[in-house]
Amino acid sequence: ASGAPLRVIGTLSDITGRRRTAQVLQDSLRDKEALLKEVHHRVKNNLQVIMSLLRLEGRRTVRSETRATLADMQGRIASMALLHESLYRSGTFASVDLADYLHKVVQQAYGALTAPGSAVQLRQQLASVEIGMDQALPCGLLVNEMISNALKHGFPNGLGGEVLIALEPVPGTPAWRLRVADNGVGLPAGFT
Repeated sequence: ASGAPLRVIGTLSDITGRRRTAQVLQDSLRDKEALLKEVHHRVKNNLQVIMSLLRLEGRRTVRSETRATLADMQGRIASMALLHESLYRSGTFASVDLADYLHKVVQQAYGALTAPGSAVQLRQQLASVEIGMDQALPCGLLVNEMISNALKHGFPNGLGGEVLIALEPVPGTPAWRLRVADNGVGLPAGFT
């Protein structure tokens, strides 16, 4: 009635243990992220060493078929190294932006397989989508292979043209479409 409090009711909870646990978890997470970064960095560096060894072996051999096979292997390994480089730089290990990764794969393959001023133009229409590493790597390898085949076989004797790489959502579905196409000479008659 006088307006002065007669008693106070409250609870006291010691959250020191909870805060310590949260700090331990944060420290552990930071350590694991640093370890993952180091692993991706080392994998990328080891892949670069393998590519260098293949390049050196390619220079030593006199057989053109062997040189071509070694160059194809370098392209495949470069695709894997690019994925590890992307993961290392982004710091996100659960997923990768497929459009960004494929752009790098395509640029690397195109640069490796064409001479400056090539009559073959490269066009990219890549919409951004996040996917896991287990899906990104096969996509990169497939795109590398398709670009390689298009540039090697689609435009003989300096023929000009265009190679298109497109990544787009399929309307009305959760699916995405990855397409590599070219306007080169096409498949030979009787090709199966």
